[in-house]
Amino acid sequence: MTISALSENMSQPMKAIRTIFSCVLLPAALAFSILVSCGKDKDEELEKMKEVSAWLYDWMDEVYFWNETFPESINIKTKTDPEAFFYELVYEAEDKWSYITDDYQKLQSSLSGTPVSMGYSPAFGIFSNSNRVFILVEYVYPNSPANDAGLKRGDIIITINGSVLDTTNYYELFSQSDYTVGLGAYANNTIYDSGISLSMTAALIEADPIVFDTVFAFSDKRIGYMVYTEFITGDQDQYLESLNSVFDKFNSYDITDLIIDLRYNSGGQIEAATYFASAVAPATTVSNASTFVTFLYNEGLQDYIEDTEGTESKSLITRYSDNAHNLDMSHVYFLTTKGTASASELLIIGLRPYMEVTTIGESTLGKYTGSWLIHDFDTPPSHNWAIMPIVMKYANAAGYTGFKDGLAPDYAVEDNLVTARPFGDTGDPMLAIALEMITGSTFKSARSTEGSGMKLLDSELKRMKSNLIVSEGIGNFRK
Repeated sequence: MTISALSENMSQPMKAIRTIFSCVLLPAALAFSILVSCGKDKDEELEKMKEVSAWLYDWMDEVYFWNETFPESINIKTKTDPEAFFYELVYEAEDKWSYITDDYQKLQSSLSGTPVSMGYSPAFGIFSNSNRVFILVEYVYPNSPANDAGLKRGDIIITINGSVLDTTNYYELFSQSDYTVGLGAYANNTIYDSGISLSMTAALIEADPIVFDTVFAFSDKRIGYMVYTEFITGDQDQYLESLNSVFDKFNSYDITDLIIDLRYNSGGQIEAATYFASAVAPATTVSNASTFVTFLYNEGLQDYIEDTEGTESKSLITRYSDNAHNLDMSHVYFLTTKGTASASELLIIGLRPYMEVTTIGESTLGKYTGSWLIHDFDTPPSHNWAIMPIVMKYANAAGYTGFKDGLAPDYAVEDNLVTARPFGDTGDPMLAIALEMITGSTFKSARSTEGSGMKLLDSELKRMKSNLIVSEGIGNFRK
């Protein structure tokens, strides 16, 4: 099995006159030369795009999980738009997650937790029978432009630079690098202008996925609670060190129970998920190097891995590994929503064969697949494109997989962001349920019987982040 290559102060009137004469008196030979040059540049660009299309097809043909759905014959010489070609290959009936970009560095910085960003997580909402869009702030990273400006969880953004958000402009406005937001307030199923505005400029931030943690003490119960937003290790494993600090804190309190808030965690790296699981699972599970998850690829790739690496290959099986910060829990509570996806779902099902797992909130997204991040690995690279195709599906030690409709919660509670409480507030409906289950006490929560009358919109940001990134096997497939 082989893999193809990865891989200017004159007055305006005078300026106009001179421009006209330049055009009129332009020697015919020079004009022809310019036309030829322009035509040559265009031809070279088209050829370059064909090369990129051929590069991505080589990869997709070998590693894409649903490669058997490809047309029998494809004329690469006609594929001058790599992005459009990529999505021609994607199996729409099953695949909502495969991703392509022409800016590998930007993608990589985002996935590694060092993006240029305002530093807040948006949920794009829209009321029924309306094209007016608003942004609900799920959380804000500490020491970020958004945090410094005063933006906080639960804030509602209704304008950006004075422009009202709608279905045609909201993502373009949100994606700017410098803007002022106008905030709204919610009452009686209506969002109105609060008169508050905040200004911020995007900057390189440290997106530590632990945005909140605390320990609750109730009688004989000491309950660890943490909000974890993305499974990333960091370029220097700094986010694993952050996890170590929190787990050590929980151990110092000798916690009896653990609540993990994954409401806005849409995925990340398998390495981070495995590390997390090895800190939470029973100590015997970890010391026995028990199976955490297994991976299944397309038929040709599966056979290749088994033949060259064996059935115990790390490309096929991920096991729990020794973790000095292990909490040795027997029961864990997860808070989930439709934004809980991929590596989050993998963590939940990967723990279930070995301990009691209780989920509270909403059904998860239902993404039981994983991707490789593929770019031009040549030095220097010949292009800046990157793809994240679905290459496999995962299962837990009991063989559980294929949960297309998501993981249903054990206790259903709506996560209504328009009435969101700060993290750690015991009036938070989901957190309150978990605390009630653990302590047997009743907590007054901010549950609302009033429907928000809204729905959330899809976005490129969410789609890109809803991925399980597996890096273990890809190195073996570089040419």
